[in-house]
Formats: sequence, structure tokens, C-alpha cells
Amino acid sequence: MKLRARTWICALLAVSVAPPASAAVTLQGTRIVHDASKGRDVTVKASNVGELAAMTQVWIDDGDSQSRPENVCTPFRITPAEPRLLKPKQGQAYRVTYAPRPSEAPLPTDRESVFYFNLLDIPPKPSDASGKNLLQFAVRTRVKLFYRPPGLPGNARDAAATLQWSADGDALQVLNASAYHVTLSSLTLGDGRTVDVDMIGPGARARYALPQGASMPATVSFKWLDDYGTPRDAEAKVER
Repeated sequence: MKLRARTWICALLAVSVAPPASAAVTLQGTRIVHDASKGRDVTVKASNVGELAAMTQVWIDDGDSQSRPENVCTPFRITPAEPRLLKPKQGQAYRVTYAPRPSEAPLPTDRESVFYFNLLDIPPKPSDASGKNLLQFAVRTRVKLFYRPPGLPGNARDAAATLQWSADGDALQVLNASAYHVTLSSLTLGDGRTVDVDMIGPGARARYALPQGASMPATVSFKWLDDYGTPRDAEAKVER
């Protein structure tokens, strides 16, 4: 199964080598759904579960994981936007508002759009660091942010069941005819072998090559992730 919330660890000062600690600041949930039919904004909660204060910075990117906060431009506003110092056991709520600039084209109204919410956790310098060589790490957590415009046909929880699977030579082809993203986490053939899969956007097709020597299955079993990141089981017939 693929990781649903991706975390990067980057060195702030590389002088000596030491094992990095895990992130002290965590997000509530592994994905964010901004359902515009329920309001103009959505709240994202972060918590410092560590024993030390931590500086945090948040931003939203449009798919480029290497983009930096000062370079991104998306139709969302985060409040508060400035870096925040979170004390141990302290939480912070961020409000994400869909607010395109007048010069920007609005997001499509007939399908979901996907962006990514980033949280950078910068640990404090140890109090006994004077005169010592240190290797400090900042930990970045990046989760999907789905913008769901009002009035979409159907609903997200039924989108996986509408996927259309078909044979395409020595590969499986799948069409997502819904207005929602479907995140596949696993795909299993009848002989028990698995195929690497990923998210399929609204109206998009994906092609998955079969393992060497595998025959085209009559049905496939797969898992998909719901709005809460919970894996759900499904099975579908493969059209030939």
C-alpha cells in the first residue's frame, strides 16, 4: 500500500551525522477535503506532540513537491499564514479558504481539483548546543487537498464503484468517468499477484501493465481510500 501522507526529512546544518527524530508536529488526518457546498473554507488542525517547542510553516502547492513557499501560487489562502511557534502539547488550527485572485481563472466547477498541503516542522536548537557540531533536521509532511465544487453529480464514496476496467493488450486500462478523484492503494489479480496503482483523476484513464507471465483476469480486487483515508475493498469485472 502506498503511503497516504508523505514526509520528507531535510538537513538544516550538515556538520556531523546523527539519526533524525520523527516529526513532533502532526496533522489531523492524511487528506483534506474542501467541500465548497459546506462553506468557503476548511479547517486543518496541527498538534505538537513532542516535548520541545517547534517552529512551523505551512503552504499549498499545485503538485510540484520541490516548490518552495515563496514561489507557489494557488487559489487558496491560509490563515494564519506566517510561521508559528508551537509549544509542547499545543495545537494550531489553520483555515484554508478558496479565494482566487481576480487575475486568476477559477477552478473547474464540473470536477474536483487536487492540491497539496505542506507543513514544515523546524526543531529548536538544543540548549546545550554551544560549541558542538550538530545535524538538525526539518520534517515536512505533505497531504492531498481536494477542492470539491458544489453541485457535482453523484458522490465521492460511489466513485470507485463506477471505475470501468478493460483489457488493453497485456495491460489493464481503467477509466474514471466520475467527477471525483479515486485514490487506489492496491490492486490484486486472481492469482494473488499485485499491481502498482495510484490516484486517477476525474475523466482520466490509467494503464497498468500486468506482471510478466500473468494472464488477463476476469475480475480485479482493489482497495481505494475514502475521504478519511480509510482503505475500502472493491471488486470489478474486466471487460474484454
